[in-house]
Amino acid sequence: MLLLSKGPYLQRPTEDSMTMMWETSDLASSRVDILLAERIHSGHQGNYKKPEVVIASVSNEKRTTIHQLTVTGLEPGTMYFYNIHSANAKGEVQSGPYPFKTAVRRGEPFSFTVTGETGGYSSFDSSEGLTNINIFKQMQRYRPDLTLFVGDIVDDGDNYEDWEKYFFGPGADFLTTTPFYSCLGNHENNASWYYEFFDFDPPKNYYSFDYGDVHFICLDSTDFIKSEHYPLSAGEMSPGNEQYDFLIHDLQSTSAKWKIIFFHYPPFVSGGYQVEDLRQLCPLFEQYGVDLVFNSHTIVYERSHPLRAGKVDFQGGIIYIVAGGAGAMPEWLLPKREWHTSQSVAVPHFVQVIVTADHLELRAIDEEGRLFDKFTLRKDSDGSKSYF
Repeated sequence: MLLLSKGPYLQRPTEDSMTMMWETSDLASSRVDILLAERIHSGHQGNYKKPEVVIASVSNEKRTTIHQLTVTGLEPGTMYFYNIHSANAKGEVQSGPYPFKTAVRRGEPFSFTVTGETGGYSSFDSSEGLTNINIFKQMQRYRPDLTLFVGDIVDDGDNYEDWEKYFFGPGADFLTTTPFYSCLGNHENNASWYYEFFDFDPPKNYYSFDYGDVHFICLDSTDFIKSEHYPLSAGEMSPGNEQYDFLIHDLQSTSAKWKIIFFHYPPFVSGGYQVEDLRQLCPLFEQYGVDLVFNSHTIVYERSHPLRAGKVDFQGGIIYIVAGGAGAMPEWLLPKREWHTSQSVAVPHFVQVIVTADHLELRAIDEEGRLFDKFTLRKDSDGSKSYF
């Protein structure tokens, strides 16, 4: 019997396309059907008529277990539904319909969520995965357009079962309708499953993408920092290092209003596992006008003051957010806050960011849906910033 092992889940949202991925228990064919979303006064899901009209299909008869199909020719910022289908001599599986939304155009508001440590917390979590389930459910309540995961989404990246146990299983309902991006954490072990399960731009451990008015950059901090777990790491943050050169070129090339970077190890946190060597990247971030940096690794929530040149700077500083979300390790916090800390608390959480043309609104929300931190960043047409 053919079974659906993972997914479906969404990747690579653009204004006119979306990628659907899933895994089957045996080699099988792949097909995605896109269905028309018709709004009515009341109906199937979210005031949409039950989707029945197929407006596009993409298929691949080559048999595989990890399926990946991209649908193109869609309209920006538009709701659709999709079904997936796989078949072989043992049978067939199909799933859907599920709603999805294409990326918005520049100038249009959108929201995204950020969390991490769905697997990194596992060694300390006595709730048998309940924290992960709660975080995914809370994020789904806020209906983000996309989501960032800041590493350690599994406990051991080389262990195939971990990807279902800590990530695809607890997040199944959310990932079916919300495209996502992730970076490598130390728990992923740079494992091949990361590269097989996700469809990010090559080389996949670092990449960038645009969504609305935001340019996002994902970095692989595990490759920048040599350690016993990463003895083959380049360990260099200087010209000539491929990732470093990519970062410079990418920052120089973008004209997006907002620039957001995410990677695993935190350069600033008033707790254990701070990686100060990564502050070597901060002058680049400052030179090219980065607005927010998201990290995890330390399993707490922490927001820095706006920082520039090693000081608090409310005129043009960068805010660093540690979103070690699906877990809480208060004993990892230092007895008192560091100079760079604006807010810090160890609770299971996620971060919601709302993007408009001239504002970023950030809200930190715990696993029971309670707001415990927020701030707004305003950027004027001349690039000057204000925080409140």
